[in-house]
Formats: sequence, C-alpha cells, structure tokens
Amino acid sequence: MSAIAFSPKEWRVFLASDATNAGATGVAGTMYQLDVDSVGFPTLNVNQKLDVRSGVSRTFKDEDFFQDNLLRVVEISLSGTLHNDAGHKLLAQNICNDVSGDIAVATGFTGASQKYGSAVTNSASSLTLVMQPSDLTNQQALEFFGCVVTSFAITAEAGTEGGQYKFNATLQTGKKPDLSNTTAIGTETAYANTDIPKLSSSSAHEVFDVDVILSSFTATIESPAVFTGVSSTGYQVVSRGAEIAVTADAQVKYDDNTKGLVYEFDGQTSAKSGNMFKIVNNNAFGIDMQNGVFTNVALAEGDLMMLDCSIKAVDDGTDPLISFDVSA
Repeated sequence: MSAIAFSPKEWRVFLASDATNAGATGVAGTMYQLDVDSVGFPTLNVNQKLDVRSGVSRTFKDEDFFQDNLLRVVEISLSGTLHNDAGHKLLAQNICNDVSGDIAVATGFTGASQKYGSAVTNSASSLTLVMQPSDLTNQQALEFFGCVVTSFAITAEAGTEGGQYKFNATLQTGKKPDLSNTTAIGTETAYANTDIPKLSSSSAHEVFDVDVILSSFTATIESPAVFTGVSSTGYQVVSRGAEIAVTADAQVKYDDNTKGLVYEFDGQTSAKSGNMFKIVNNNAFGIDMQNGVFTNVALAEGDLMMLDCSIKAVDDGTDPLISFDVSA
C-alpha cells in the first residue's frame, strides 16, 4: 500500500521528430512541450478474443483468451492552446508534409509513405510523443514513436479566452509503444505565453472574397493514415489515405456585405477562385484558402443575426489548398 498521490495536472506532453529513422525514439534529444488542456489517455486498441468456445461448459475459459498488442493502431487525441513555436508547428508540418517556412497543403499533394526503421523523409515525417509524469521513480512515462498526425484543427472565438487560437490534433502510430518508460527527456523545451496567436492581432477577414466581421472560425485538415506490413514491433509502413481534406467553418455577421452568401451557396456551379477564406495574421497562423466551394451557408440566430459558412478547399492546380503564415 502506498500513500503517494498525484494530480492529473502533473503530467505533461512532449513532442519531437523521430531521431534519424522513422519509429526511432526521440526521448534522448530535444523535446518540445505542448500546451494541452489536459492529458487524456490514448486509445490502445489491443486485439482481444473473449468468445466462449465449444467445451463442457458455457463459461469463458483461460485457454480461450487471446490478446495481441502488435498489429494494432494506437491513437492519441490532444487539445490545447496553439503556439507559434517549434513543437506546435510540428503538428501542422507533419500532416501537411511541409517543413519549409510557412506551412501549406501544396497543390497536387501526395502524402508521404514512411517505412519504420528507414531514414526519415524530412524532419517531421514521423514523431515521438511522450506523456511525462512529474517523476520517473514513482511513475512511468508513456512513449509513442512513429506517430503521424491524421487530423489537425485550429479554432478561435472572439469572445472566448481573449480570442486565443486553440488546436485539436489526432495522432496515430503502428509501432508498439513503451508504456513503462523511465528514460528522462534529454532537453525539455517549455512553451511560452508570448507566442500565442490571437484574433485580436489579425486584420483582414474574408469569406468568398467578401470582407466580413468574423466571430469565430475553425480550419481543419484531415489526412487518414494507412498501416501495412508486419514485424515483431508492429506494422512496417505508414502511408496516407486517398484524400487529404481541407475544410473551414466561419461564423460571420449578417449584414449588407454578407447578405448575398446564401444566394451564392445555393446557386454555385463551380469553385470560387480567390480569397475563399482568408485571415491575415502575420507570423501568427494567418490562414489563406484561395479556392473552395461552400458546403453550407445558413442563418444563425444569436444576439445578432449571424451566418454560419462551411467551406471545402479545392485544388486549382496552382495555389495551395491552405497555407498558414508562421514565419517572419
């Protein structure tokens, strides 16, 4: 029996690029702390067989039990406050497969396919995530390497937390994690409160190439992972699914500028070219979606009449589907 007790707030989440090869642990090097709201337990997805088999009784017997923790996909969900720093940018860089300056989903995007154990494709091709407790004597860290980001969303609301940008991310790995890790992180790099993007620092806001009064927005990138091959430590290869989907949702004030958006949605026959959704926020996750189609425009009742606008990005062969302004 132990009298030791721990607070959930004593746990931290760290992220780093996998060292030298995909699926290799990055714990011994520099890791970046993420500003998460809370540390949620990952979905381990172990394979279990608990069926009652034919026998002399109707009970489940020990010899019929089977469990496998190799050929499964582990999923981790994170949410918190976004920062324009190396750690938080890794999430966007990974799903966009872009580590050069501003982060974008390029026209003609082809997702990276990475073999675990081979040299990394780029510095964000696969990631190590660690859920680190307050001490490694009485607790154990949870280490997940070979991770890829399958969903990344940025959201902000003018009347919530001073318009701070928030993020939601889902990561998956086909490698067997280390759930009893006692290795200390080599160099811990904490986040700072001086690099949080906010709506108050943004200027131009456009939907359908129309200036709007923006109340809130969410920009989302979805790029499913596909795991194939077998090995003694899990899957061999992680690839991307058939589509990387980029969407945006914005609530804007209904006024003489935006009154025509319902009509435009109802009558559209092709994608809008130019400033379909845009937030100018220099070096603070400004968002530029040049081409897209409305998937919904609807009146939204509140203290004022608002419009809910939903958009899907379209590849015109020239512009990125979406780009984030993160570099000076």
